Amino acid sequence: MKKIKLAVVGCLGRMGKEIIKEINISPNCELVSAIEVKKTTIKRISKIEISYDKKVAFSKADIIIDFSTPKSSLESVFYALKLKKKLIIGTTGLNNSQIKKIKQASKKISIVFAPNMSIGINLLLLLAEQASKIFFSDSSAEILDIHHKYKKDAPSGTALALGDAIARGQNKLLKKISNIKANKSRKKQLNRINFYCERKGNIIGEHSTIFTNSKEQIELKHKGFNRSIYAAGAIKAALWLSNKKKGFFNMFNVLGIG
Repeated sequence: MKKIKLAVVGCLGRMGKEIIKEINISPNCELVSAIEVKKTTIKRISKIEISYDKKVAFSKADIIIDFSTPKSSLESVFYALKLKKKLIIGTTGLNNSQIKKIKQASKKISIVFAPNMSIGINLLLLLAEQASKIFFSDSSAEILDIHHKYKKDAPSGTALALGDAIARGQNKLLKKISNIKANKSRKKQLNRINFYCERKGNIIGEHSTIFTNSKEQIELKHKGFNRSIYAAGAIKAALWLSNKKKGFFNMFNVLGIG
């Protein structure tokens, strides 16, 4: 199999570094471009010169992996579209308008968009949707979203995806059954989804979905031990995307579930 040439946007970030580690141990991929959003004194990573020119950097790659910022990710969409390159976006914090632009671009190029590429988290999303179909009609739903103190968005992209999964189980929009705000104290409301968010220490990510009624409670939980779970998912997505010409995909598509 010919190696897939990858470009990583946000190469010096926590996720960027993990993705590069995974690329270096993959027999099917190679790093050809490393891109940073902000200027840095660091010149190279993994023997690749750090670039600030996406047009030049993307031209060397088959697939671009972007874990950066919403603004930078939209810029990556622009250049990927211009150069007809495949794109994987794991950036969180994008709003509906920004996601709409990504979907529009996917009519011409292939894009995997997933706020969390962990295989375990995506299984949790599937289970949450199924549980919602059975439990939510006479229960409250809580989503616990715990991350390290440096994570800015709350609820996180993963927590929102869990909310969407529960809402899908009821054929409803999330905004119809939740205020979609990061609550500081836990509360239970019948037929409502409440988000409880904590930012502390160096926790990689802990997510729970709890359904409670007057007779019983069910809890679905995922705990990430390190960021390699997300990086491994991104590489899996790249291998899967390599033969797709266009379309908007998520990790359910990559994993063949749901």
